[in-house]
Amino acid sequence: MILDQLVLHNVGTFAGRQTIELTPPSEKKPIILIGGLNGAGKTTLLEAIPLVLYGPLAQLSGRRSGSYDNYLRGLIHKGASPSEGAAIELTFRAYREGVEREYWVRRSWRSTGSSIREILLVSVDGKHDSTLTSTWSEHVDTFLPR
Repeated sequence: MILDQLVLHNVGTFAGRQTIELTPPSEKKPIILIGGLNGAGKTTLLEAIPLVLYGPLAQLSGRRSGSYDNYLRGLIHKGASPSEGAAIELTFRAYREGVEREYWVRRSWRSTGSSIREILLVSVDGKHDSTLTSTWSEHVDTFLPR
């Protein structure tokens, strides 16, 4: 599995849409480093990946106690409109049936008063896959177990 791009939209300290390119610039320099001061969002970046992939099944340090809804509510950027909510997108490449495929996974959520409305979308090779979206939690575990 090769991570290519992570997009955060109103997640944690990240206001608006922020795109992080994760594909190394060359084979001679295959490492991406992320640095920042305390509170700058390094942990948010790291936790965004399992969150977008596994949703409520993700094991996240920020969710030691409390409900999944409360965790998501706390991740929405403080300056974001309640109707806009937050989202995480991850683009990566992985092999499926011996063929390299490009996956795009988007998990978005917004507060609807007392609850959180979450939407998951999955595309493979640029095409939305509703079947894969509905079985995503089982599928992702086949090539990247929690």
